[in-house]
Amino acid sequence: MQKNELIQFINLFILVSVWVTLASCSKEVENPKLNEENELITTIRLHLKDSLGNEKMAVWRDLTPNDDAGRTIDTLFLADSTDYVGTIEFWDETKNPFENLTTEIRNEATDHLVVYKPNETLTASKLEVIRTDKDLNNLEIGLSFILKTRLAEKGKLRVLLRHQPGEKNGTETPGDSDVDIEFPVFISN
Repeated sequence: MQKNELIQFINLFILVSVWVTLASCSKEVENPKLNEENELITTIRLHLKDSLGNEKMAVWRDLTPNDDAGRTIDTLFLADSTDYVGTIEFWDETKNPFENLTTEIRNEATDHLVVYKPNETLTASKLEVIRTDKDLNNLEIGLSFILKTRLAEKGKLRVLLRHQPGEKNGTETPGDSDVDIEFPVFISN
């Protein structure tokens, strides 16, 4: 090889090497929030306290999420014409020690919304849930709430934990559900 051919070969080698290096670099930056996996939630605890300080708790537990065999759920027994101050906790009881996911949900509040939906028989005229906590964007979270009963009735209260990374707008629509369960409710006079 002569000197000119060697210089051309080296220049071509450098050019191809630079091109291969640039082509292998992706310009896309992965958004880790869009790829977050939903939490494994095995236990939900609803805590309620009335104006007299009487406390109630209902627990939903599913330690075997792939079948119904290990699922238990408490009925929520409430008095009519009563306001309850409430909180909700989310747990993963497959870990040792059990992992309280509520703190993580609170820390990532701009990505989460707890939705409370009474079924058809428990319309807002009989049972209403008002979320009382807000995230940094002034959007409701739902880890604390007021539950108001107005009339004796029975039905179900659906609870959804919506995971809405980068999409939260105050409605339940964006994102997907980390959990979607129903508590049986019995309101008596």
